Amino acid sequence: MCRERISPEAERPFLFFIERESAVSPVIGVMLMLVVTIIVAALVSSFSGGLSDSAEPAPTTAFDISIRAGDAVGNGAKTNAPGPAPECVVLTMVSGDTLNSADLKIITTYTVPETYNGVPLANAGKVIKHTLDGAIGQTDKWDENSDPFIPQVNGYNLESAGLSCLTPGYGMVGKGKPYFGTCLFKAGEPYWFKDRNPFLGFDVTDRTAYGFQEGSVVHVTIVHTPSGQTVYDRDVVATW
Repeated sequence: MCRERISPEAERPFLFFIERESAVSPVIGVMLMLVVTIIVAALVSSFSGGLSDSAEPAPTTAFDISIRAGDAVGNGAKTNAPGPAPECVVLTMVSGDTLNSADLKIITTYTVPETYNGVPLANAGKVIKHTLDGAIGQTDKWDENSDPFIPQVNGYNLESAGLSCLTPGYGMVGKGKPYFGTCLFKAGEPYWFKDRNPFLGFDVTDRTAYGFQEGSVVHVTIVHTPSGQTVYDRDVVATW
């Protein structure tokens, strides 16, 4: 009994079918990878878009800050007479929309010099970092034996009777309730911190301990807390 021989031409359709069958699996795999990639990309885009929609944008504003190192002359921390005195820190919002001080955090950093008038200082080289945040309102506390000094936080109250917020023509005076957090900063108006100690976090008049004088450098950073963006960040050189 002889077997019927199948010609090569007759086998070719079956081979073609087998080849097409084996190619299906890689194609499906590639398609699945594409679908997964598209889904992941859509989720990431949706998530990041939600974050950008919920985050508050940083304000477009410009600040100017001056720090004076002069001795008190009686028109400063103990009085409400208008005008910056030699013992003032003056903050001016040069331009921009009105800002609520409760949305701002002012961070000052001062490094104690090695000497004052040629006399070595006990705190030489130590860093005093201070945060003024009206939303917190703590009193200043720090350990002079630590290096650097631990960050300090405090509020600022207005000594003028009957005023619950800061207005141009009056100074930010003394420590106490965080009235700083109720102030509205308006473009073109100067605001005077007439007591430098709670602004900088140390006794500026104790020059033999901290060496604060004309030419001292304080790094000032202002952060807009709702957006987390820095709106001011520079060294300020104290004038007399």
